[in-house]
Amino acid sequence: MLSSILGQIKSRIAYREFSQRYLRHLSDPVIAHIHVPKCGGTAFRMFLIQQFGLAHLALYVPDTFYVYPEADLAALLSDHSVRGFSSHFVRTFPEKLAGRDMLYVTFLRNPIDQFISYITYVRKNFLNIQSDSTLIQSLPPDPTSMSVRDIAQWILTCHREVNFKENYTVNFFSRYALPGEIGPFRMDPYFLKHRLPVAKQLLKRFFFVGVSDQMNRSVKALRALLSRVDVDLPPREIPLENTSFDFRDDLSWIHHNDEVGSILLHAIREDQALYDFALARLALLEYLTESAA
Repeated sequence: MLSSILGQIKSRIAYREFSQRYLRHLSDPVIAHIHVPKCGGTAFRMFLIQQFGLAHLALYVPDTFYVYPEADLAALLSDHSVRGFSSHFVRTFPEKLAGRDMLYVTFLRNPIDQFISYITYVRKNFLNIQSDSTLIQSLPPDPTSMSVRDIAQWILTCHREVNFKENYTVNFFSRYALPGEIGPFRMDPYFLKHRLPVAKQLLKRFFFVGVSDQMNRSVKALRALLSRVDVDLPPREIPLENTSFDFRDDLSWIHHNDEVGSILLHAIREDQALYDFALARLALLEYLTESAA
C-alpha cells in the first residue's frame, strides 16, 4: 500500500515537472547540443546543420580543455538568426543566455564503448590531431604502434590526470558545477563525493537526455518534446557511422580477471551509473509524453 502511494506521488511530481518544462511558452529558444565526446554527437550535429543550415553553430576549438565563457556564448546568441549550437566546450548551463531560453540536449553512451571509441579515434587520427596540444599531452607518445589494451593501460595508470582516465562523462558535467576550484583536472575529495549526484541533477534540468546507442529512438522522443514548444525536427533517421571501427582489435581483455580490464571496469563505475540514469530518464520522458498526448 505504502509503495503504491509513493509511486503515485512520484508520478505526480514527475508530471508536474514535465508540464513546467515542456508545456510552457519559451522566449526565442536555442537548441544547445552539449556534445559529449565519443557519444554519437557528430551525427546529431550534422542532422541539426541539415535542418537549420548556418543558423546552427559548430563551436569547436583545437583545445581539449577549453570552456566557453558564458559571456562569449551570450554574445553569439545575441544574433537572433542563430537557432542552436553544438559544442564539446560548454560546461555551465544557465537557463537563459542573451534573454533566450536554452534547450540543453545531450546524448550519453555505454561507457565501455565510449572509452574504446576514444582510443580507436586516437589510433586512426593521431597524425591529424597534433594541433590540439592539450589532447596530445593526454596520450602516449606513439599510440599508432600500440594495441588498444596497451593504450588503455597507459591512460588508466597514468601518474597524472589525463583525458578519459576515469569517469569521463560524470567529470564532464560536474567539474564546473560544484563549489570549489573548478577546472579540467579537478579531483578534490568534495568533488569526488558529490560529482555523480550533481551530474544527475544537472541532466534532470536538461531539456532532453538521450542515448546514442539508441539514437533513432532518442531523436523520436526529442522530436515529440520539441513539437510541444513549437520547434520542428524532420522525421528522418540519423545514420551513425563508426569511422574508426577498423582500428579496434581484440577486446576480450575487458573483464574483471584481466589486470587492465579490471582497472577499466572500476574506472567507469560512476559513468555506468549515469548512463543507467540516462536510460531511465529517456523511458520516463517517453512515458510522460505519451500520457500527456
